[in-house]
Amino acid sequence: MKENEQAAVLATFAAALLVVVGYSGARGVERFFTAFVEIFGPVPGLRILAFAVGVVAALGGFAVFLGGVLIYRERVRTGRLLILIGSGAGFFSLVFFLVGNLRREEFSYVLEVLPGIVGVALGIAARFRARANPLL
Repeated sequence: MKENEQAAVLATFAAALLVVVGYSGARGVERFFTAFVEIFGPVPGLRILAFAVGVVAALGGFAVFLGGVLIYRERVRTGRLLILIGSGAGFFSLVFFLVGNLRREEFSYVLEVLPGIVGVALGIAARFRARANPLL
């Protein structure tokens, strides 16, 4: 099995877990654009961009699944982007989430969202596993 096929399978498992839990990346997108507005002010095109990215992020697992399909069809860069937006997390945000919950000793909360955490982790693994063809 090729690397991109493996990445597509990982993305499919990630999408299934995210859909089961009902997790989406919309919260992370909202926080990102709120911080962006605080830094640069109310840029007119920013609201449109935030809405477009927020729509994709709200799809959650479905966006991750579509990203896996695109990776399988050798549209790796677009697939990676959809997985990133749909899961709403990268490796570091996942680590910060886990460390924050462990510091507050909210273990029951971590166990309730464990399928979502595993789904995000599998999505991250799929993004790392996928290999894009050179542009030239």
